[in-house]
Amino acid sequence: MRKNIIATITLLICTCLIISACGKNDSVSSKPGVKEVVVAIYRDGAMGELDAATYNGPHFLYKMIYDGFVEDGGDGKILPQLATSWIISPDGKTYTFKLRKGVKFSDGTDFNADAVIFNLKRWVNNKRHAILKSVNVESMEDVDNDTVKIVFKDGAYPILTELTYPRPVRFLSPSSVTAVAGDVMGKFTKPVGTGPWMLESYKKDQEFTLVPNPYYWGEKPKLDRITFKVITDGQARVLALQSGEVDILGGDLVSKIPMESFLELKNSGKFTTYTKGTMCSHFISFNQKVEAFQDRNVRLAMNYAINKKSIVTDLFDNIGFEANGLYQKGVPYTTDENNYGFANDKEKAKQLFDTAGYVDTNGDGIRDKNGKNLEFNFVLSTEEFPEWKPLAEFVQSEFSSVGIKVNLNIMDKNGYEDATMNTKAFDIALMRTSSDSWVPHGSMLELFSILSTSNAAKAWYDEGLYNNIIKTLNSIDERERQKNYDKVFKFISEEALTIPIYYPITSFAVNSDKIKGFEIGVNSYAPIEWQKLDVKQ
Repeated sequence: MRKNIIATITLLICTCLIISACGKNDSVSSKPGVKEVVVAIYRDGAMGELDAATYNGPHFLYKMIYDGFVEDGGDGKILPQLATSWIISPDGKTYTFKLRKGVKFSDGTDFNADAVIFNLKRWVNNKRHAILKSVNVESMEDVDNDTVKIVFKDGAYPILTELTYPRPVRFLSPSSVTAVAGDVMGKFTKPVGTGPWMLESYKKDQEFTLVPNPYYWGEKPKLDRITFKVITDGQARVLALQSGEVDILGGDLVSKIPMESFLELKNSGKFTTYTKGTMCSHFISFNQKVEAFQDRNVRLAMNYAINKKSIVTDLFDNIGFEANGLYQKGVPYTTDENNYGFANDKEKAKQLFDTAGYVDTNGDGIRDKNGKNLEFNFVLSTEEFPEWKPLAEFVQSEFSSVGIKVNLNIMDKNGYEDATMNTKAFDIALMRTSSDSWVPHGSMLELFSILSTSNAAKAWYDEGLYNNIIKTLNSIDERERQKNYDKVFKFISEEALTIPIYYPITSFAVNSDKIKGFEIGVNSYAPIEWQKLDVKQ
């Protein structure tokens, strides 16, 4: 009898423990056979703000959660996504899209023409998106449940390309937005899209988890979940990979690997490393309001002062490429004649400074004019690009050698974006061009047109240059467009409106003992082929 009682009690205890364990299991990764991958990310996912019609949060998350009409297939290819086909009028203004049938948002609601119009109303003709040609819309209508017609104000050639962008031209579920009287944007509540992934959990500034969208219309993910762990410091991210805390590290807009650490990881033999060229350029931007920069000779001199070849060979151990023009070779419409930089020639730089009237009058090593030193506040952030700190220190030394004093001001990402996009609180700033399908057209508008956030250009504003950019974008004829691009690129190069200094590559390090199916994505906004990722059993 006593043995039966003990056995019964034991069975009850075991049962309670099993039930308790099931109740405490908040993570599907603890279940046998669940496929989970942990990815390092340098910043918070901003899931509470990841509205498809905004610029909040990391670019690549928009592509994981939301779909657009079309998608960037790389090498200039545009692929169908939520639109299966489209017709463009001869004047380039009217686009008629046939929508993919049977698509649902991840909350189970239907994607249809009504949902498209709902989304379009939230971003067309909005000054916040003024750098996009596709924002300028005359009319739009849902022809039927599966057809939408949009009439644009201009027949700009990049419109279809812009519709591949990760934001703000993607579609969220109308149920993601609470209506607000008099406000077409309404109040965003949660990210719900038609993309392959959906949000499962979110801990601000710590981590967030995406799981497959059960209603997804396309290729299903092989993983059960992807957890993104927020690690803001570059070296801490490397340690997290080495300790097994994360499985994947890298990607320009995900979790850039510090340059010196990449070589260490590559040579360790413990991880598989991947690299791929980008269409991005790192450059120095001038604050146009600074008096010294009004003189072209000063801008030229600062270009000649920097040894760009040494940045690649000596500073970065031949990772990346020496910068020439503002845009990399291979960017559409660039040629050796219209897009170029200035080779290192410090004596030439000194002569140009002398010509501009900047000389060292008191022997302190700093050039001056009318009692004002050539001393500049150099703004940068290292959260997205850790290599910017040694890059900026190298530039600081190069400028010092020709009589310019530079004070480095390293900011967090929010402070940096505010200084460069809103307040213009810098003399010179380290910046990057857009990449992939954004170059050259989107990048030029971003850098050389007046932004609503600051009432100034991000890099430089010249009315003639801006008018030529607009003329170029509205060129339907390909030959005419190339001629216009020649004028635009030559002006940027001849006038030394920026200082191109480095062409980066993107890199990844992967725990190959666990991960299989890893492939670098088609561009920096789709950095990894997430659907192909798998884990070894």
